[in-house]
Amino acid sequence: MEAESWLLFFHLTFVAIWVGGNVALQVLGTLVSRERQPEKMRDMAGHFEFIGMRVFTPSSLLVLVTGVWLVLISDGEWAFSQFWVWSSLVMFAISFGLGLLYLGPSLGKAKAIWTEEGPSSERAAAIIARLFLIARIDLVLLLLIVFVMVMKPFL
Repeated sequence: MEAESWLLFFHLTFVAIWVGGNVALQVLGTLVSRERQPEKMRDMAGHFEFIGMRVFTPSSLLVLVTGVWLVLISDGEWAFSQFWVWSSLVMFAISFGLGLLYLGPSLGKAKAIWTEEGPSSERAAAIIARLFLIARIDLVLLLLIVFVMVMKPFL
């Protein structure tokens, strides 16, 4: 097998972990929020923070590294100036920034409020509800990246 095939395999594997994991967490978050059990919501948020830092962050960075590497070894077939490449990089930066600057800190803030006010805190619940909305928008962005990468518009 060629290096390009291995890189593509790892690139797609990490995409599946990152995007598929986000879909799974959205489904789980929706199910738990419908149960209206504050303790479960608090525990789930802690798990989401763990998964975000230890699964999504490394996976997303490996998606970026393998994707850039694939462009670099493509012998000019792909270029950073192509719409599907640069637009995916921009959307990646937005998604990564959302996770790093909003989703992660919001989870931390909700956990701190739960520690102070207990699992029934309305303030923490409001933060989590807003967080889920932003996370759904982020998931749409991730799916748009997959769409652009597969369809390669304007190529």
